[in-house]
Amino acid sequence: MPLRSRSGSLIAPIAALAVVTSACSSELPGSPVPRAAAVKSSTQPADVFRNLKACDLLEPTTTTKDFDPPAEETYESDNGCGTRKYGFGSVTLYLVPEAGIDQLSPGQGTKIPTKVGEREAVEIPGDAGKQACTVAIAVTPNARMTASTGLNKGTNEEACALSREIATAAEPKLPRGS
Repeated sequence: MPLRSRSGSLIAPIAALAVVTSACSSELPGSPVPRAAAVKSSTQPADVFRNLKACDLLEPTTTTKDFDPPAEETYESDNGCGTRKYGFGSVTLYLVPEAGIDQLSPGQGTKIPTKVGEREAVEIPGDAGKQACTVAIAVTPNARMTASTGLNKGTNEEACALSREIATAAEPKLPRGS
């Protein structure tokens, strides 16, 4: 015959509670991880650029050439920067954590394999038409830095020279990928 109180069965809930609490320890191995961090790390790849800002890489080269102060942009990624010089043209620098140089579209140009420092890179003269050039550096197989120039007048070769100068100045500050 089952044991019952007047308000219903209390024996089953008390027994279940005893089994659950006796099987659990208040101490767990490992270090605690905030729930948001655990969710983020399992659903998104780590940003190889972390706290590196595109404007910090672009500004040293463009300021000495009398460009306007650089400003954040988000066309190619959330970590971009651009500036212009009246009558001359514009330049941008982007840190792209989710796409490598293989995923970069050449636009109207053609990808030319090259190196910047010891890193694999591509140069794309004419990517945005005449008087334009992009130089992209591989940081990891799935992350890149791009330096692009668009001139008001001039040649693709002149645009590439400035893009290469910006990329070469930024390259030592980029993280070493795996």
